[in-house]
Amino acid sequence: MSVRKKMKQNTSDKLEPSRLQQAVEAVAISPEDAAKLVDGYRRTFRMKFNREPESLEDKRRLAKRIIGRYATVAAGVGAATAVPGVIPGIGTVVSLLGGGAADAAITIKMQVDMCLCLVELFEAELSGEDKKHLAFVLALGGSLEQLASQGGKQAVQRIAQKLVYQYLKGPLLVTIKQLFKKLSITFTQKAAAKVLPAGIGVAFSGSTNYVLTIVVGNVAVAVLAKDVK
Repeated sequence: MSVRKKMKQNTSDKLEPSRLQQAVEAVAISPEDAAKLVDGYRRTFRMKFNREPESLEDKRRLAKRIIGRYATVAAGVGAATAVPGVIPGIGTVVSLLGGGAADAAITIKMQVDMCLCLVELFEAELSGEDKKHLAFVLALGGSLEQLASQGGKQAVQRIAQKLVYQYLKGPLLVTIKQLFKKLSITFTQKAAAKVLPAGIGVAFSGSTNYVLTIVVGNVAVAVLAKDVK
């Protein structure tokens, strides 16, 4: 069954977003901006191959480039105060969360942006709101499972794919709120236990950001390409 048909949301739900959610939403790119970025990849593909990237394999090729781009950028994200020119609205994030937690929000923002581009690539016919909600679930679900697990990368990725697919069966606005709450708890626990690499507050190191973003991107592609069994 298509991901599109699984996207059930109750827009009448009165939700109060967490500060982490508010911060990420304040700086995440719009579906329109994601469409422009993906159009650039499609244009490059057309120039190179003289055809549209219509097949699933073509989309996977472009997805790999998108994931690589965001993983590289995420690896370079350091202290929140060091990247005001890279992340528009960073002052809003810092004012809502403070330094260390702001770094975590920026990391999540990069993964949401990446997933929004992947949604645009695989599910371009969705509405802007549906694209945004789907991207948030893909990014948050994939990231949460990777952080919570102590297993190997491949095993974690398979589990995350199935869990994200399950998340998409529920009301997405409620699911997004719940995932943000779980992520906030996980960040706090990891930091308290000193499980995260040395860095700023609960921020990740560059190498951790890179690996986590790759895994989140691969999980998103598996779900969007209907690879999850």
